[in-house]
Amino acid sequence: MKLSVICTLLAGLSIFFSSCDKTPGYGGNSGIKGVVKIRKYNSNYSVLREESLYANADVYIIFEDGKGYGDKVKTGFDGSFNFNHLVPGNYKLYVYSDDTTMLSSSQIPITIPVTITKSNQLVDAGVFKIADNTPIKGNASISGNITGHKLGASYTAIHEKVYLTDMNDSTNTNANYTDYNGNYVFNSLPVGKYKIYVYSKNSVATPPYLLIDTIVSVLKNNDAIKNVDFNVND
Repeated sequence: MKLSVICTLLAGLSIFFSSCDKTPGYGGNSGIKGVVKIRKYNSNYSVLREESLYANADVYIIFEDGKGYGDKVKTGFDGSFNFNHLVPGNYKLYVYSDDTTMLSSSQIPITIPVTITKSNQLVDAGVFKIADNTPIKGNASISGNITGHKLGASYTAIHEKVYLTDMNDSTNTNANYTDYNGNYVFNSLPVGKYKIYVYSKNSVATPPYLLIDTIVSVLKNNDAIKNVDFNVND
């Protein structure tokens, strides 16, 4: 009789303690924090244009080595994120990024493993760095005037085509036309180095047109660079 009672008691204790042994996930008082930054590159990821804190980015957490994610949060305005109410255990955090090797056209996960060793612990996962080659828009501008010359006389070059090429990304080329005063402007430029150029008729006729260019450096995001002028022959 006593042996039966003891066995029943031991079985009950075994069930109780096994129910208290929580697997990784929610239900505790620990947490994981971190930061996400975005690194802006040129089209082939050969030049890093800028790096900044990344707001509203998705950060995923895997509670165990299972498939799929357990939950996700979005970063705040300062690029920071938090997963709260976690129990001790092993976790994986990941974000999605462009593949800078260009071996994949799809985004790839960047993973950071994190271990919570005890209750009431806040673990810093560190910094995620996401790569992106979307063209950058800034607040700088480059402007100037074009004067035409024909048979010794000067005139205002109306509707003259002007080109801009990003020296850090040759695939990024834009074109504008001069207005009725011969003026042109390129807006929304980020910090960088640019080639501004026009085509002028060649008096020798071979080749029929010559490229006239100048290099302009934008050093501040709100630069307004003026008087980048050209003289062309017609």
